[in-house]
Amino acid sequence: MQKINILQKKENGNVLLELAIVFPVLILLISGIVQFGFILNAKIAVNSAAYEASRAATLSRDPFSAALSAASNYAGGNLPGWDLSSRLKVNVQAPDGSPGSEVKVEVIYSVPVFFSKIVPFSNWQNAYTDVRGVSIMRIEEKE
Repeated sequence: MQKINILQKKENGNVLLELAIVFPVLILLISGIVQFGFILNAKIAVNSAAYEASRAATLSRDPFSAALSAASNYAGGNLPGWDLSSRLKVNVQAPDGSPGSEVKVEVIYSVPVFFSKIVPFSNWQNAYTDVRGVSIMRIEEKE
């Protein structure tokens, strides 16, 4: 019986050592999953905002202002708490706005990167990555 107790006393520090080795890797993995979730959420929102903006532009008499307001409103509702004023860009191309012409809307959003301060990634100029969504629709005849 006494030999079992001696062996158990010698293994008490192993759990703490294993935790110290695994914990940083686990935190890095969880942070990467959260970063991927932010980028995926932004990609879905940007694609949908571009679609909604191009649809609004095809239905409006003023495609430029309709597309800009639709993209800003959609992105504002689906990217809560994120700074849209400096990180959201909307490019609208509608040659003349006549029926049959195409409207192209490109929505660009800059997502913050969590790992920009880590030494191997420090060569990045800014701490953001751009997510783009593009939608092209043809303007139909208006009544």
